[in-house]
Amino acid sequence: MTREFGLIGVVVTLVGYVIGASIFILPGQLAGSVGPAVIVSYALAAVIALFACVSAAQLGSLYPRTGAGYVAITKLVSPLGAFITIWLMLAAYVFAIALIANGFGEYFNVLIPAVDAKVAAYGVVLLFGALNLGGAANLVRVQSLIVLLFMIALVAVCVGGMFTAEAVNLEPFMPGGINPVVLAVVPAFFSYGGFMVVMEMAGEIKNPARTIPLALGISFVVVLLTYITLSFVLVGTINWEELATQSAPVSRFAEAIYGSAGATFITIAAVGAAATSVNALVLVASRDIVALSESGLFSARFNPESTGTQHPTAAVLVITGFAIVSLMLGQTVMEYAVWVSAITLIYQAIAGVALLFITSRAAEAYEQSKFKISSGWLKFWGAGSVLISLAFLFLVFQDSQGRTVGALIYLAVGVAYYVIQTRSKFGQD
Repeated sequence: MTREFGLIGVVVTLVGYVIGASIFILPGQLAGSVGPAVIVSYALAAVIALFACVSAAQLGSLYPRTGAGYVAITKLVSPLGAFITIWLMLAAYVFAIALIANGFGEYFNVLIPAVDAKVAAYGVVLLFGALNLGGAANLVRVQSLIVLLFMIALVAVCVGGMFTAEAVNLEPFMPGGINPVVLAVVPAFFSYGGFMVVMEMAGEIKNPARTIPLALGISFVVVLLTYITLSFVLVGTINWEELATQSAPVSRFAEAIYGSAGATFITIAAVGAAATSVNALVLVASRDIVALSESGLFSARFNPESTGTQHPTAAVLVITGFAIVSLMLGQTVMEYAVWVSAITLIYQAIAGVALLFITSRAAEAYEQSKFKISSGWLKFWGAGSVLISLAFLFLVFQDSQGRTVGALIYLAVGVAYYVIQTRSKFGQD
């Protein structure tokens, strides 16, 4: 695959994926459990995301290849650790596509009531699955226009909301106390959980040592300002208990500020945001399958170089198919968000471990890298990433035994598959 993505392409892909439809849906639902302090939950989630950005910047620059996360963890932690990471993230991507597609369906139904929300959800997955069968360059051009549209919409909502927010709506700020606020950090982190995907497309990024860190920095600032501001104006304008009952809260909010025309524009923007997220998810998930194929753990038919093609057609078809199955599960938006966030936290913890071993296990690559964090700061960011991720993972699994059992079963299947595949390769050798 060729290096097609420049700085603008990476930024719009990251912003389009990270912001997506979740910011149009989750703040309202989270406000129903934590009240106006949902603002704090989003701020705390941003701290976790900052560690993810630093890990992605260093590892993506160190190994600027497709599936850089897998490559880095293989070399710096262990091959099994790398496989488990990608095995888990594939599930996260599939669940995330289902969540975003459901959000797309809800807003599309508001825009065109004649189209059932579920039909729209399935339709957007199939559409972007088909579009990803072609090259990435054309998709980046389309995505750039859509990201521009929904960012204009979000800025309009945030600015308008500054004039309608009232202090009375922020009281009581923490109606349930601090515990719900902390627990809400995990689903809120879903809204930030896409920064590390830049590593999966590192092999298609121009001048990666410069582009990856710079794109992450720009994207993080844009996303953080958007989430904090939008959360504030929503809970500042609409009572948090009422906000929790609305399926398309940002559209309702826009209607109160700008009337029906404004609501229509915001709804179109929300639909576009969801579409860009589905597109980015299909793109990065298919690249993970390519990385596993290159390592020999998945069939060679998933590797474009082995099949003599330029695009990962088979990988895209697999991701699209599993995304449809995930939609059929019919989970709630919040449950999808918790699952994706938990898996992403595991990935982030393992990436943190990788940072700790860079200077001892990849000294030469580290010295040659055009972007490198000093060894002392590598320890800070690596250890911090591990500790903060494990702390919130503990909260997730303590809150639900069902999630724990499901995660362990899926993990056991992955380990068993890896053992069988590696023994088969060893026997052939």
